[in-house]
Amino acid sequence: MATVQPVGPGFHASHGTLRAARPAPSFPAPTAHPLTTLYVSLAALGVAALSGAGASSLIAGLAGGTAPAPWLQWISIIATSAWSVAALLYAFAALRTTKLLWAAVAQKTVAVAAALHLGALLLGMWRLPETTRSFDLTLAGLLLLELSVLAVAGWQRTSDARARSNARTHHAPSALALVATLFAASILVAAVATVGMASSAAGSLAVPHSGHGESQHNPQLPSNVQQLKNSEHHH
Repeated sequence: MATVQPVGPGFHASHGTLRAARPAPSFPAPTAHPLTTLYVSLAALGVAALSGAGASSLIAGLAGGTAPAPWLQWISIIATSAWSVAALLYAFAALRTTKLLWAAVAQKTVAVAAALHLGALLLGMWRLPETTRSFDLTLAGLLLLELSVLAVAGWQRTSDARARSNARTHHAPSALALVATLFAASILVAAVATVGMASSAAGSLAVPHSGHGESQHNPQLPSNVQQLKNSEHHH
């Protein structure tokens, strides 16, 4: 019986013939899809805006003396502000490099933040006494954007797994797909961020657009600003 003997790298002898060994299949390293990067970048901008609005509400509660634990309020303010800055910087970096930097770490960080925000939202809805219960739209909008980022990341992971199993690579999206994604993502993020920011303390003190065209001789201040001015006069 003929024996199989190695005769060189990638070849072996069998029954007096040379046969090339099959190379191990290699797959390209998974990279973020351009549409995924585009949506995550826009959603990160919305997260930054809503986190800043949430920090303003926390600061207003601390200034008004309604915070049950001031030290916990300060921790929340610092953490929320840091989350806003981090999301803003990540969005700028992703838009500049067209890549999701540290994607695995960023995904875990968003998951932790979403879990904390979900807990805070449920706590506000079920705390006692019942008169203090509230539904924070700013927090809800922030949670919605974070969950959407996790959903898009999950889609990206599934798409990469299918590409590896079928031994194929992603094709660059068309210009029409990029424009459509940009339009749809901008509308979605802007709608969620607008509602969330309007319900925050900073949004409640914003001057309505209808007030910009008032006469300079008889300006009409918004009711919330007028209340602040009246309270200052009483003091």
